[in-house]
Amino acid sequence: MHIKKSYTRTAVKCLAAAAVLVLMTGCAKNRGLYQWGGYDAALYRSYKSPEAVVALQTQLERHIAAMNAGKRKVAPGLYAELGSLYLQAGKPEAAVEQYRNERELWPESRILMDALIQTLESRAKSKDGNINENKEKESAA
Repeated sequence: MHIKKSYTRTAVKCLAAAAVLVLMTGCAKNRGLYQWGGYDAALYRSYKSPEAVVALQTQLERHIAAMNAGKRKVAPGLYAELGSLYLQAGKPEAAVEQYRNERELWPESRILMDALIQTLESRAKSKDGNINENKEKESAA
């Protein structure tokens, strides 16, 4: 009989410890490694409805500004995504700026970001060259 009481006490202690652990785990917040600011849901909406792209861009701009204001690290790929949205909107200079931000914050993205930056800069140079050639032709005529 003494042995049964010992097992019962041990079992009750184990159950109590397990209950405490479950309660502690349930109260803990899992903040994750990065704050994405609802990026996944906004991206999905933009895929389903192309007019939601502007909302995605605005949301990314706000989220990145909030992260920078709080001196927190922007999640990987968010600067690049915002840069791509700027590029789609016809703002290549703003895109290059965001690609540079991505490259600085996430060195592992350097090769891709450098390639994107070089492509956009070479396009801008060739466009400027074509504009100057057209001006010269117009003034000669």
